[in-house]
Amino acid sequence: MEQETIAAIATAPGESGIGIVRLSGAQAFSILQTVFRDRRGRARRQFAPRRLYLGYIVDNEGRHLDQVLAVYMPGPYSYTGEDVVEINAHGGALVLKEILLLLLEHGARLAEPGEFTQRAFLNGKMDLVQVEAVIDVINAKSKAALTQAGKHLRGELSQQVESIRGTVLSLLAQAAASIDFPEHDIPELTKEAMLAGLEAALQAIAALLQTSFAGRVLREGLQVAIVGRPNVGKSSLLNALLGRERAIVTDIAGTTRDTIEEYFAIEGIPIQLIDTAGLRQTDDPVEKIGVSLAEKTVESADLVLVVLDQSQPLTEEDRYVLSQTATATRFALLNKCDLPRQLEPADLELLEDITTFEISAKDRIGLQQLQSAIADLVLQGVVQAESAFVANARQEGLLREAARHLESAADTLRLAWPIDMTHVDLQAACDCLGAILGQTASDDLVHEIFGRFCIGK
Repeated sequence: MEQETIAAIATAPGESGIGIVRLSGAQAFSILQTVFRDRRGRARRQFAPRRLYLGYIVDNEGRHLDQVLAVYMPGPYSYTGEDVVEINAHGGALVLKEILLLLLEHGARLAEPGEFTQRAFLNGKMDLVQVEAVIDVINAKSKAALTQAGKHLRGELSQQVESIRGTVLSLLAQAAASIDFPEHDIPELTKEAMLAGLEAALQAIAALLQTSFAGRVLREGLQVAIVGRPNVGKSSLLNALLGRERAIVTDIAGTTRDTIEEYFAIEGIPIQLIDTAGLRQTDDPVEKIGVSLAEKTVESADLVLVVLDQSQPLTEEDRYVLSQTATATRFALLNKCDLPRQLEPADLELLEDITTFEISAKDRIGLQQLQSAIADLVLQGVVQAESAFVANARQEGLLREAARHLESAADTLRLAWPIDMTHVDLQAACDCLGAILGQTASDDLVHEIFGRFCIGK
């Protein structure tokens, strides 16, 4: 069934040099013919595909709304797979609105958020991983995030998922054929061969899952909390990492009462850096609020930097901070390494199982090693230059579910059950892998994903 022709402003709201109004659908070309006039004021009936034409958009009374560049891209060789028209006008909000209203008067309908990309998906121009990559390109917070989104948009992750799915489908087909058509003398699939195939698929899934933390961090940023007792140099560390004076630094304990949040990048990885109030037990009602916020930040942080003053022995407050962060992923930073170390043997014993760095926030000593360690934590076991990372919780969850079904199938074989008893698990694993690409995704999920888009994309 022929879909309605849709139209929307494709560029961001606000004034700019250029603004784009986009059309997609069977009437896109005829609407362009109706509203476009060349530089001599003549209607143009013919438009060579993918060629820009300079002219004017003219309303129903013959008034010129704007001078534009228009391009016609016939389907299926277009973004949506349908006939597409893009009108490049001046980027004023009013003129773009007037052009859009004119297109709607001539039979187009206002597009829903993400509807252009949804049509591309429905017309087989991209899969669901590539759809999510479009959002990631738009929202990328760092060069590394943009690079990863580009890999997904080119189909690199999709190819890996499809390869795993192909392995599982092959096992499913071989198992079914050897059981259902014994008269055709099909070579029997042995349990050993099936177990080997399952192990290969599980290893490939495990390799992808190893990238999921890095993929999430590249999209959303690594949340890093700076904690410690008052006056150990937390705010000095924040300023040193940012390379500018962001937090007030004084010798007065408890200067920071609220959390201070800033963004920067380490080796292309977006970092949300949070300076917290000094962690300690206090009776001051205002300071208590700051301490409570610090404790909540520790709970949600991906990494906690515990700042300690190595120029004096650990205090009870330091020990309290270490106990409060015991379950977190953490680095211990021995600040003021420019001064003689006064830590006692018992203090060092307490830090034995914690990754520790000697730094001087004031003199910026040891910060390069710290930043490299943070990058290594994100990219642990991942080859950054070559890998396409799992990008979000949806993809990760479906991969884990597929792995559970494959493990269940392998357990069935190890228990000496017949091969055909693996059918349900193999089919379920195929469905999970297909859902990553959108081949078996529910309508509700598809609508939820496209609902994240802006109108015009």
